[in-house]
Amino acid sequence: ANARMNAIPVADEDSDDLPLVRVRCYARRALHWRLDVAPLCAAYAAAFGAYALRPELEEVAVVGTPCLVLAHLLLFLATHWSVRVRCATQLYACPPARASLVCAEPASGAPRLCPLEREAAAPDAFFFTYHKRKYLLGAAGKGGGSPSWPK
Repeated sequence: ANARMNAIPVADEDSDDLPLVRVRCYARRALHWRLDVAPLCAAYAAAFGAYALRPELEEVAVVGTPCLVLAHLLLFLATHWSVRVRCATQLYACPPARASLVCAEPASGAPRLCPLEREAAAPDAFFFTYHKRKYLLGAAGKGGGSPSWPK
């Protein structure tokens, strides 16, 4: 279960922007733990090892290698086309203290990844900018509330 929290705008400006319905904090996975790298590296190694150890599997290699390369290409493109796929494969959900990115999802439209920054005045408050509007996370006394994180 991904952690969700409320984000509040810093100023109540008159705006036509729809509110954010979901905000999730993420940190980057190490390269060797990313789901768009590790499984494919293992598959390439297994395919090369199987062909190197058993040359009679040439027909399987002729069909399997292009399929593996095509799957890798589609996953690579999907991480660039979809924020949700990128979050699932390259990032992991975490509390704001460890996060470096926020996935902000508006009521209508596509989600967007925004950098998460620490508020200078309050070390336990974090903010991000979405469509030129600043949102606070976890600001005590400002309605942000304290999020509950999965254990």
